[in-house]
Amino acid sequence: MTINYKMNKADYETIKFCVEKNKKLLKEGKKIIKTIIPHIFQTFDYSIFKDLKGNRIINDSNLKGIIKSVEEDGYSPNLVQVNEHMEVIDGNHRLGVHQYLKIPISYYMVVGAGIEDTTIMNTHRKSWSFDDWLNRFYVHNYEEYKIYKHLKDKWKFDHWSCIFLLCRTKGVRGRGKLKKSFETGKLKIETLEEGKKWAQRILDIKPYYKGYDKRSFVQAMIRVFHDKDYNHKIFIKKLSLVRDRMYDCSTVGLYIQRIDDVMNYQQPKNKRTMFAQKWGDADAIFRERRV
Repeated sequence: MTINYKMNKADYETIKFCVEKNKKLLKEGKKIIKTIIPHIFQTFDYSIFKDLKGNRIINDSNLKGIIKSVEEDGYSPNLVQVNEHMEVIDGNHRLGVHQYLKIPISYYMVVGAGIEDTTIMNTHRKSWSFDDWLNRFYVHNYEEYKIYKHLKDKWKFDHWSCIFLLCRTKGVRGRGKLKKSFETGKLKIETLEEGKKWAQRILDIKPYYKGYDKRSFVQAMIRVFHDKDYNHKIFIKKLSLVRDRMYDCSTVGLYIQRIDDVMNYQQPKNKRTMFAQKWGDADAIFRERRV
């Protein structure tokens, strides 16, 4: 590619030709052709760039890190990619860095590029967060993601906790498949009504345990909710009396042991719950079993 500081007449003509050709292809039901304009452009006018609907949200922490790196090393990051509408396909953070430092931004154009290109690039880079993927599909009106976002905003749990509540998981491999589905627009909410009920139960615990929203605790409660011997009213009543029995733990299994400890307060031996044996991580429990 050659460096042009501004687009010339030939560039505009090429862009116009490609856009018209793609319009024709779309009318015929065919795939559009993506064309790279073979020049690198440079500008101080940051206002010409537009946000691409569904692209990831700027992460302040990442932005500050890149700014610091450029200030210390004097190195300017790679080119920004835009489409014919000047929507940023790749390089939102780079653009933000240049704007903050008031240095020119270099960019190139791919006519016909869109959100699907952003998704493909960032799937392979694995640089997008759950929030980025949620925003990408939410703004494009994917129904499952609209439901998911509404509930996550309401509950204020982290993403994995919400996924545990709303989707069926089967071990570590199951989590990997769920993550991939989430990142490719294939989120499937399978336990909506159960999830709502379970989330409310966990929120009931908030006044008595400040770590109620920790991921391991949420997962522990979900496991126990499946047990016929669990009684939520009794658990809340006893937790209000012995709050010190519930404290932060490092694993799901240890949290289930804490749940047993609360449930078994002033409970006859023959009526004590044994959730930890049925639902917990036995190795972790034995490492921290209290006498």
